[in-house]
Amino acid sequence: MPVLLAMLLSVVLGAPFGEAEARALEVDTGMTIEISVDVDGGRSAVLARVVAFAGELPPVALVDQGDGRWVGILRLSGREDVQVAFEAIDGGGSSDISELSTLTELGVDPAVVSPTRPTTPPAEEPGPNWWLIGGAVAGIAALVLLVAWAVVGVADKRSADSGDTADVEEREPDSEPDDAED
Repeated sequence: MPVLLAMLLSVVLGAPFGEAEARALEVDTGMTIEISVDVDGGRSAVLARVVAFAGELPPVALVDQGDGRWVGILRLSGREDVQVAFEAIDGGGSSDISELSTLTELGVDPAVVSPTRPTTPPAEEPGPNWWLIGGAVAGIAALVLLVAWAVVGVADKRSADSGDTADVEEREPDSEPDDAED
């Protein structure tokens, strides 16, 4: 049964590549994926070229296991079903590149590569702080009352001063007739 499952969860690439597969080692906000590919013939290096949504990532060198199988580790910062192409380089510098395959095609569970969905509903964003708004309104009202009190107090003082002046003016006319009689 495990052999059948492994065969279903791998891809056979064109020559000189054989079977390629991938499996998730660690999944959190990012992913650590182990990839492997069989390569025919004596190759001096095999690279995994990763293409994400944002573009091509730096290539990852695979390690020869000695039996034609090359293995490497991909560390991705996000959870995305990236595409992988393998490049086999021979001693002369020429290379062969495989077709692109997604991680799910190479055997990674689709639930692993999909972005996580929150299990709890998002917290409601806090609305306006009503205590702060109430305090600001109370402060403005107090300031308006203070200004009104000051204006009324000045007006009362002026009217009181006007009343004293009126008394003085009224006395003066009384005293003038006294001077006029003399």
